[in-house]
Amino acid sequence: MRLLSISDIHGATKPIEKAAQLIREADCVVIAGDLTHSKTRAEAQDIIACIEQYSNRILAVHGNWDRLEVKDFLDEKGISLHGENRMLEEIGFFGLGGASPTPIKTPTIYSEKEIAHILQSGYEPIREAKQIILVSHAPPRGVRDRSFIGLRGGSISVMSFIENNRVSLCLCGHIHEANGMERFRDTLVANAGSFKKGRYLSVDVGSDLVVTKGRVEY
Repeated sequence: MRLLSISDIHGATKPIEKAAQLIREADCVVIAGDLTHSKTRAEAQDIIACIEQYSNRILAVHGNWDRLEVKDFLDEKGISLHGENRMLEEIGFFGLGGASPTPIKTPTIYSEKEIAHILQSGYEPIREAKQIILVSHAPPRGVRDRSFIGLRGGSISVMSFIENNRVSLCLCGHIHEANGMERFRDTLVANAGSFKKGRYLSVDVGSDLVVTKGRVEY
């Protein structure tokens, strides 16, 4: 299975249009949050509609920049993974939207206690899947989460969860400048970076996981 992993779109449709062939070729487009710039449902609808020109195989979580109305829209579309799960072939997906508290106030923040509960709710039904993929807007604390001023922006509860549960891959975003891959114990953590700036990840899921960084020029 090939996944196209993107995050932090922030309302930009041009990179989606430039990535049309990548979207068509992917078995699933995985969006790790921050679809919008205006924070609104209407803009999230425009972003999803733009992707759907090329594929309707989409799984997503909202980001901390997106208002809860964006989460509601993704729920209604049947593509939200926030506290939910999906099985695609032998691969189990579950997810977490929003982010843990940060010094900068943004629309959708969850406490670390809430995050732990959301993760457990999504994970339990797919815990026996051959491969398990967590789609989390926030990275785990200490892995692919360092901001340009040196602060860590990841979630302590996400870190604790992957430390204590079987998760093959964590696809995340949130900290734009932390794009790239890093292994933490048995989990590969892959931050897609900012798709608004053209960054994405191509993920081949088989007996092994192969993650490749890419960039759309526009």
